[in-house]
Amino acid sequence: MAKRIILIMALAALLGATATEAVTPGKGKKGRKYFRQSYYVANLENDKLAVYEEYGYPVHRIREYAYGEITESWTYYAEGVEFVFDGDANLIKTNTFSPENKRERFERFPDTGSRERFDRFPGY
Repeated sequence: MAKRIILIMALAALLGATATEAVTPGKGKKGRKYFRQSYYVANLENDKLAVYEEYGYPVHRIREYAYGEITESWTYYAEGVEFVFDGDANLIKTNTFSPENKRERFERFPDTGSRERFDRFPGY
């Protein structure tokens, strides 16, 4: 009798573990990040959905609440475009600028990660 109970409990634990692994996208920080992004994309609508399907997930997504209105801006540096949406996900305006190469930005400031820039300020 005890062997059967132990076998049933082990089988239930095994099946329970595989069921939860099938539901969760991943473990840890990356898994939570991907889950939040996929949940956000699943709830997109109107113009936001059309922009997402064409350009993908935005590099910078800033949501502002000012003067009783909600605006959200999506910036794509590689394409050189910024989209501004209202609270109902309708496109208000599109700003364009010259595209920016990410590698070029890093090569412009090659020693950004070094400690030498902090040597000028001993107490810092």
